[in-house]
Amino acid sequence: MKLDVQVGGKTVAQLYRERDEYVLKYLPGTPDEAFVSLTMPVREEPWRWPRDLHPFFRQNLPEGYLLSVIREEFGRLLDGTDLSLLAVVGGMSIGRVTATPEGARPGEELKPLDIEHLLTAQSSIETFSILVRTYARAAISGAVPKFLAPQEDRGPSEPLGKSSLRTALHIVKGSDEAAPYLGFNEHYSMRVLERLGVTPVARTRMSSDGRLLVVDRFDVDGERVPIRGVEDACGLLGLPPNEKYRPSTEAVLKATRVYIPARFMRAQLESFGWHLLVSYVVRNADCHAKNIALYYSSRRDVSYTPVYDIVTTQAYPRYAINSPGLSVGGRKTWAPGKTLERFFSAQLGIAPSLYREMVERLCESAVEVGREVIEAAKNEPRWREVAKGMVHAWNEGMASLRSVRREGGLKGLTPHIEAAGFSDPPSPEPPTRTGHSELLASHRSARRRRVPATAKARTRK
Repeated sequence: MKLDVQVGGKTVAQLYRERDEYVLKYLPGTPDEAFVSLTMPVREEPWRWPRDLHPFFRQNLPEGYLLSVIREEFGRLLDGTDLSLLAVVGGMSIGRVTATPEGARPGEELKPLDIEHLLTAQSSIETFSILVRTYARAAISGAVPKFLAPQEDRGPSEPLGKSSLRTALHIVKGSDEAAPYLGFNEHYSMRVLERLGVTPVARTRMSSDGRLLVVDRFDVDGERVPIRGVEDACGLLGLPPNEKYRPSTEAVLKATRVYIPARFMRAQLESFGWHLLVSYVVRNADCHAKNIALYYSSRRDVSYTPVYDIVTTQAYPRYAINSPGLSVGGRKTWAPGKTLERFFSAQLGIAPSLYREMVERLCESAVEVGREVIEAAKNEPRWREVAKGMVHAWNEGMASLRSVRREGGLKGLTPHIEAAGFSDPPSPEPPTRTGHSELLASHRSARRRRVPATAKARTRK
């Protein structure tokens, strides 16, 4: 089997398997700016990768729940290799690069999804499952159920009800029993950083019942055409997706900053710092190497993507014991002491005074958004448990970062938690057998790669 690889809709290379290697071969005459990946510039010699697909192509392959759905729906097209899986989903992936069976055109006409109706309708796990099956071929990576969705276009020049589709505009994410009301959780967790306006954050909207989250894609232009390449740190490090918790924060930074132009560096390192800090404040254990990524339209404008996939994992008992997804200074702990401050100074060039200012701004934002979370839970009682878990986690997150400089009068969420009558959060569930849930990392792969014992099973995005 051979796949055609397109950049911006134009075929520039072929991808195929040759003995025990996967090969990416650029077509003669391909211009330098039509590179497939930052790690694989245009050249005459083919790019080879042993045993598995090149990491760039693996970054958007579906995992967990989505993978099981695709196997059910398209099993006749799969031969057990990642190449055949890419042949099924590669025509509708995130970013400017598509991959299709030789001679086939990228993309296909999918029934447009009425996003506004989806946001206001009473959804359920069963309803979302039907949607996933409908749009499975446009799947993206991650074990938490999500899919790409085209939006029904009812422009002013078209009669009402006439739908047209250029490309997928959104990522739609659902909840499950282990992480209920994930839309509510992620929407407000993202808001802690978004409301400060200090770095780009992906736009999110949650459904009225709090179960679904609609995330606007940031790789498309005003004409809804994918124009930006997107590469996550996991792929840039040459790692498969199931090793996204393996690298350190230092390794992720080193692997990404090398592609950022010097004139953007200062602002981009600060953006990296905001992303890292907010994960400590809201206790997001899912800040891993696939959730830190670069995007670009050329090598001259590479930068970090808007921040995405920020969720308070500690709000859920099953994941409450999980430590940070990436180590800093050789440690994975929510009580970093001076370690984070030293990392900011030595690696990001952010002075201790600015670091402390960033921490306080995030803490103040967490208090304000925490009040919004509590108020929302008053109006919708079924959100009460997840809201309670979130504000308790944020209170602990703020305290752990401020512990290196304790001062009186710092605002927290304790009085608001007490006023709301919230009890203590439920005790964390003991660790389950790794690999038992589709949301957990593979025990077999972890053992094979000798991942440290501190790398607990985590929620996948």
